[in-house]
Amino acid sequence: MTTLTTRALACAATGAVALVLSGCASSPAEQSPPPASTRATAAAAAQELTTRTTVLSRDGSAAPVLCLDVVLESYPPICDGPAVQGWDWSGLEGAETAAGTTWGRYEVTGTWDGTALTVTSPARPWDGVAVDLLTPSSSDTAGTAASPAVTAAVEDYRAAIGTDGTVLGVEELDGRARVHVIVDDGTLQRSADERYGPGVVVIDPALEPAADSAS
Repeated sequence: MTTLTTRALACAATGAVALVLSGCASSPAEQSPPPASTRATAAAAAQELTTRTTVLSRDGSAAPVLCLDVVLESYPPICDGPAVQGWDWSGLEGAETAAGTTWGRYEVTGTWDGTALTVTSPARPWDGVAVDLLTPSSSDTAGTAASPAVTAAVEDYRAAIGTDGTVLGVEELDGRARVHVIVDDGTLQRSADERYGPGVVVIDPALEPAADSAS
């Protein structure tokens, strides 16, 4: 999981790349949209999921939101994201309030219903330091130029951002297309491998199984 600031910069850069490449060679997947759908992550609803991110509540909002995408580092910060049901700011350390907005960085655990996360255990303050587990383990990919399949995948997933609430962002990193999604039960990664070939796309879910996060 990348940090939010890094993701914001990467998404901005990817947007520029996608515009430049839009007139290039045709995509191998242009006959249908990329494999990103909330229907493909239904199995994730049966388990507890967790994420480390900013939780933000605007004045008058029905529920706080998880800042899973870009956070504008104003004061107070601004972000959008899925709702957090069952959230209670009472007694939580690390929360700040300004101009009718309350926010803080937390490790949040709950169940996902496709549109919102329902808290199942008390949130824990998070210091904002994330370990990136998706950096390629092999030095063979470092600095590798994007292949046509990677370029096609970046274009396809870029076009899917905001269309079904699943794809948050995409970037080309070390010769692979890295796709940020809300959640994946493994279906999205398998579909990407079948569509573009193994090792072309890395699906990067913001919500991960709680057991994996604790290990």
